[in-house]
Parts: sequence; structure tokens; C-alpha cells
Amino acid sequence: MRNARKVLLVGLALTLAGSSVFAQVDFSKYVALGDSLTAGVVSVGSVQTYQKNSVPAIIARQAGVSGFQQPLVSEPGLPPLLYLKALTVTPLGISPVIEFKSGMGAPLNATLPTPYNNLGVDGFDVKDVLTRTGDITKLAADLVAYAQGKSGKNVPFADLVLRFPVFPGTSTPATALAQAIALQPTFVTVAIGSNDVLGAAQSAVVVDGVTMTTKADFQTRYTQLLGALRQARPNAPILVATIQDVLAFLTAIKPYIVNPATGAHIPLIGEAGPLTESDYLTLYASSLLAKGIGIPRAAGGTGLPLPEGSFDPATMTLTAGVILRAGEMSALLQQIGQYNEVIKAVAASVGAKVVDINAVYRDWNANGVTIGGVKVTTAFLTGGMFSYDGVHPTGLGYALIAREWIKAINANYGASLPDIDLLPFFTGEGAAASTTVLAANTVFSEQAAIAMIKGYAPYALTDKFQTGGRVVRKHLAEHPARGPVEPTVP
Repeated sequence: MRNARKVLLVGLALTLAGSSVFAQVDFSKYVALGDSLTAGVVSVGSVQTYQKNSVPAIIARQAGVSGFQQPLVSEPGLPPLLYLKALTVTPLGISPVIEFKSGMGAPLNATLPTPYNNLGVDGFDVKDVLTRTGDITKLAADLVAYAQGKSGKNVPFADLVLRFPVFPGTSTPATALAQAIALQPTFVTVAIGSNDVLGAAQSAVVVDGVTMTTKADFQTRYTQLLGALRQARPNAPILVATIQDVLAFLTAIKPYIVNPATGAHIPLIGEAGPLTESDYLTLYASSLLAKGIGIPRAAGGTGLPLPEGSFDPATMTLTAGVILRAGEMSALLQQIGQYNEVIKAVAASVGAKVVDINAVYRDWNANGVTIGGVKVTTAFLTGGMFSYDGVHPTGLGYALIAREWIKAINANYGASLPDIDLLPFFTGEGAAASTTVLAANTVFSEQAAIAMIKGYAPYALTDKFQTGGRVVRKHLAEHPARGPVEPTVP
């Protein structure tokens, strides 16, 4: 009898342990916090075709979650997606021309009475998650302000995503963090921080506290974010992601052209002199190079230099450029590395787990991924991972990222989420936005370049991207609404 009782007690203990593990992977109220990479942005915009395969949506689907809600947008997206307009024949070969689609999408489920499960907001940094609210009735006006360069993307997309009012019987707007907590999540993912540094890459101006959040501020805010989640949901698993430092946006255009007769590299010209092969160009250099700017006269160019970004602390004026010198790139990568150290340390302090997306991207950058005999890489246009903006993934890219999240969920929480069928991401409407044409001669439209810069650094001057017309110069200090306006708190 005593042995039977022992067996019974051991069995009961195992059953309770199994129940505990099961509780740890309860996805019934799964909530995702983040930025555009959580929202499922592709080629600059949000559109239902790709939103339905955002990373959180894929995780929810693989976990068997029904009713996972997202702020879906109709074609051609908000803002309209970039597309491959033409393959133009030039003296250098076939050149892809990338521009915005015409028209504008609209919200499809804006009347949802509860917060969305996917609370990823395009343009959000960590501070936005903690402090910014939205109002769908202001979306149209805020989209106009964004189009005019008067605000970043975070303003109108907060309107799109964040419900107002959230709590019955109140008229108080709520932040993304508050809305996540209001849903009483049983499982939470957090992928935030890219926009704390992306303005530096977009504007090609690397200044700590101006185009990048300082490490101290990032640590304070990230600690507040995860601490609030843990305090509100002490038993809910939290899985967070590191920030990637691999962007096709910064590797698509080389700092030289090739002499077709000899194969020799001819350095391009910047305002500070010839570029070295350790320097980087943003994708936005392509439209200027197409006009011969940055190319020496002896090589058939104009001899005019490509613009270098700058920041004048006396006037608080930020001027966008297209060149990241080797030292600037090193500082950018160092900042991302420091952010990732913070993410890992804060996660450990609250019992959250980490999926190291930065390490994954670095491996992909070095080795690619072979799927069914097809090699997918991080190369712009030809690789299949990055969409037409060189920053956000393709549908296939998001599916590959979701696989990494699922691996981390299964490994850390004893779950058994199934692997993803990748075939639909090679065919049909969810297929990767890519081309087999080499990207060296890509022409990224001036309009698209300026719009993307102002999405993340809205008060950056873009004089040097424009070929005509009078530019009204504005100073950052005149516009206290967003980002680099406050030099110590981007």
C-alpha cells in the first residue's frame, strides 16, 4: 500500500509538472509588442497580403490560435508599397527602377472594439511603446502631416493600431503597453528597438542622442517596458528579440564602380573626398548615381560629390546624406551591440527569454539559407529575404524569421509548435518581392528616398536629394513632436 501511495504521489507530481509546462505555453491570449517588423511591413507599407503573414500571425497560426486580431489595411497599402516599376536598359546593363504604387490603402477593421493582438506599430521606438497613444479619427489628418514631412511614421500608425478609448466607461487614451496589459496576455513577444537607431542609417548621420537613442535612455526605457509587463503578468512567458544589424539597405550600393575593361575599382566621390572600400552607401545613393553624381568625370560622371549627412548642434539642423564612412558605421554597429546587451540583461532580470535575431541575420548574411535546393540570401533584390526598401523582409523573409521564433518557443518553453510550410512563400501573393537582376544599377526614386528618410528622421533636410525647386529650410528645434527634435531623447 505504501509503495502504491508513492507511485500515486509521483504520478500526481508529474501530472502537476506537466500542467505547469502546459500553462507556460498557453497561447489563448497571445499579444505581440513591437515596431514595423512585428507589424509585418513590406516594401515600406502595411497591407493585408503581408500582414496576414507577419511573424506574430504565423506564430499564432502555428499555435492554433483563433481570432488573432491585426489592424489590416487594403491594397495598395499604407503608405502605398514600393514596387518594381521597370527594368530599364542602360549602358551599364539592365537597371531596376523602384517607385511607390499609386493610390492609398485604408483600414479594414478599424472598428474592432478591443485592442489588437498584434500591437506592432510602424515607426515605434521603445519610448513610443511607453508613451504614445493613437486615435483612429485622426488617421487621415496625421497621414497628411506625415506626407508633408511634419511627423514621423509613428504618429499616423499609432492612430491605426492603438484603440481609443480602450477601457469601457473611460475617455483615456492608452499606450501600446497599456493595451497589451489590458488584454491580460497568456503569452507575450516583444521586438522593439530598431527605430532607436534606424534614423541614423536612414539619414546617414550617426550622432548619439540625436539620430540614435543613448544607451542609458534605451536601458531605462527597456527596463520599464519589460518590468511593467512582468509586474502585470507575473506568470506569462515573455519572449523578446535582439535587434539586427544586417540591412540590404546599406550593402546594395558599393562605394565604387567597376571599370569594365580592366575590372579595376574606381572610387566614388563624397563631399569629404573619395570613398574607401570600407565606407558604405545607403540605397538612396542610387538615384544620384543614375544622374552621374558621385562618379568621376574620367569615368563618365559629372564629378559632383555625393552628399554626406551632417548635424549642426548650434542650429539643431540635421541634413541627410547617403554616405556612412567607416567610422560612422562602426559607431552604428557598436550602438546596436550595446542595445542587444541591454535587451539580454533586462530579459534575464525579469525571467524573459531571448531569440537572438541579430545572430540569425549574421549567419544568413554569411551563409544564406538553402530551402529545397534554393539558396536564399540577404542580398538586395536577388537574395529573396529583403523587400524593395532594403530594410524590411519579404513575405519569405518574415516566414524564415518566424521559424526562429518558433524554435526559441519550443526550446525555452517545452512547446511543440510545428514547423512552417515555406512553399506558399515561394509562389502566389505571398511570394518574395525580388528579381534576378543584379542590384548594382538599381534606381530608387528620389520621392521614395525622401519619404523613407522623413519616416524615421522627419525633420532632416533633404535638399541634396532634390534636383530642382526651392527648399524651405527648417530647424529641428522648431518641431518638438518627434525623434531627433530633442537632441538627448530621440
